[in-house]
Amino acid sequence: MKINKPFKLLNKEVYDINGIAVGFIDKIWNSWNQDHPGYFLGIRTNVNTKKRYFRGSNKLIPINGDHIEYIIDHIRLNITLDYLYHFWNKTFRCGCAICSTNDLIEKTVYDKNLSRIGVFFATLENPGPSSHFGIYIDPYHCDSWNSTYNTLMPIPSNFISIVQEIIIIDKTVVELKKYWKEHFNF
Repeated sequence: MKINKPFKLLNKEVYDINGIAVGFIDKIWNSWNQDHPGYFLGIRTNVNTKKRYFRGSNKLIPINGDHIEYIIDHIRLNITLDYLYHFWNKTFRCGCAICSTNDLIEKTVYDKNLSRIGVFFATLENPGPSSHFGIYIDPYHCDSWNSTYNTLMPIPSNFISIVQEIIIIDKTVVELKKYWKEHFNF
């Protein structure tokens, strides 16, 4: 669904396609390219959703704006909680480790020289191996690169080399910017 005024969605209650309450919209980010236009939304789950689907996690559930069926006084998704659960708990190879999306969300991302890049906040929901993850770029880089704030930028899963308390990718900030410029006109 095309969203014209995304920040009016903040704090709206979210239901899945079956009418099950999921939680509330807590954050909104711009998407990175024309293949996935629009916005990513971060849903703060309610108590029942946390218990049943997300093992009590307090992390946001990232979804693409394409998952919205309609918006009135609440938001209704065109997917089920079971569908979200499948991708939320999907595992990925990250360097030497296997991690789930829940292991990565809200972790700080650094380049191979340990320069901070941003925070991990989203993944694309592909049936096969995930091809890209979304990083919320720090405002410092947005200023120095003359880019818009509140934007998620993608990194391929094979860029991730270490996942501990932080995420380290095997590229420098300069290499990342070049990659984004070549592939996503950043």
